[in-house]
Order: sequence, then structure tokens, then C-alpha cells
Amino acid sequence: MLTIKFSPVRSDKGQLTASLTGKVLTVDGIAYDLDLVPDGATVEHDVLKELTRTGDDFELTLTLPHGAKAPEETRFPQPVMVTANGDIDVPIFDVVEPIVEDLV
Repeated sequence: MLTIKFSPVRSDKGQLTASLTGKVLTVDGIAYDLDLVPDGATVEHDVLKELTRTGDDFELTLTLPHGAKAPEETRFPQPVMVTANGDIDVPIFDVVEPIVEDLV
């Protein structure tokens, strides 16, 4: 299992993307092989901050960029438990308000 904690940061970077295939975590298009981390180790990494491995369980922290109008669940995110391959649900970057045109 993979547990991801998020560290929210106001940024114009855009939406964070993440997916898991086996023990390969892809973040914003860059693949990281989690299997390279020895069992019982904790590794400081620029992207996968505080990466810890216990057997086949991994825990890490990702920086979560968000916009100026990010919802509360993005600014105060809950950890995500990933148990299957595929795209990972990441809190949304920002709330986009609809454009209202003058109807004159």
C-alpha cells in the first residue's frame, strides 16, 4: 500500500498529477521506482519528501500546488491510501468560476 500525505503550497504551477503502476509512482510525468528504497529505510527526496518503506508499504509526502481560490479540501488535504494501479485522486488545484457574459 502507498500512503500519500500532501503539503499544500500556493503556486501557479498547476494541477499535480500522480499515478501508480506496480511500485513505480509517476508524479507530473516523472517516474520514481519505489522498489529502489531498502526495506526499513526513510529517504529525503526533492519530490517524494520523507519517503519511508516498511515491507511493501510506502509512505511519502508530496507538495500540493494550489491556486488562489482552492477549496478547503485542497488547502487542508487528507492523506490518500493507494491500493491499486492507476491514476491517483489528487485534490483539485483551484475553483474556476464560470464566465458570465453580458446578455444585453
